[in-house]
Amino acid sequence: MLPFLLNFTLAQATPAPTPQVEIVQLQEIRPLPGQLDNVPVFNSNSPELVQTEGILLSTFPPSDKGNPGAHLNFPFQGRFDIFAHHVAKAPTLEDLRTLYLGIILYNPGKEPVTVDIIEAASYLSQPDAPFIELPSQLDNSSGRVYAGPGSRVMSDILRGGRQDGFPAQLVIQAQQSRMLLNLPIPVRTLTPPINGRSTL
Repeated sequence: MLPFLLNFTLAQATPAPTPQVEIVQLQEIRPLPGQLDNVPVFNSNSPELVQTEGILLSTFPPSDKGNPGAHLNFPFQGRFDIFAHHVAKAPTLEDLRTLYLGIILYNPGKEPVTVDIIEAASYLSQPDAPFIELPSQLDNSSGRVYAGPGSRVMSDILRGGRQDGFPAQLVIQAQQSRMLLNLPIPVRTLTPPINGRSTL
């Protein structure tokens, strides 16, 4: 009797396959309101993860550069935006150096130029704006609700803010450079040693 019960139990442990069913629901697809504008954006986000120093994005002309293909040769004129988001990760637990996110502006012309910094903000993911889950809807009248550094930066920008440390204007003499930003992305005190910075 025991072999029969054992065979019967094994036979019952393998259920019959369930047929797959495809369900199609038709729905209307509508475009979002609004449109793109003509403001060019310097968007530095690739590679997002950085472990060594180097040029991440350049709009400079390629002539006389060590790696000409890395330069876009796109001079900005008039209104433009700058966005950068990069994550510094220590390559080893012994190499906990701090990387800096820098933005250099260069005036290739023969006359001085004035750059107006209308709004500006930059935050680290740790400790300024850790990535957290939020409910699907919250009142953010005070601007104190954010789910990461990009979220906090955008909240400041939408409110027309210019964070301390950013000048209202930069005057750049002919064929000279000025630093707009030079901020750290520290990892030394963090476990794991990884941190990000978003800037707009």
